[in-house]
Amino acid sequence: QNVYTNKNVAEQGLSLALALTDGALSGKGCAYRVHGGGFAGTIQAFVPAELTEAYAAKMNAVFGEGACHILSVRKNGACRII
Repeated sequence: QNVYTNKNVAEQGLSLALALTDGALSGKGCAYRVHGGGFAGTIQAFVPAELTEAYAAKMNAVFGEGACHILSVRKNGACRII
């Protein structure tokens, strides 16, 4: 839902990114979703460290170098800093 516009049916980048992500990460303990506003959103994927490089390379090969931005989550998650 809301991953493509019917005004520019040739533009299917978000749908393609979701399909490629599903093919690469399904069944591997990952999570991914559409993130951002409407038809110009992005996808957000939570990928184990051992799969990150291969996943990023695949996405950059399809969408252009630098299309995939790798972020990391701290081991301790949210915490209070005093």
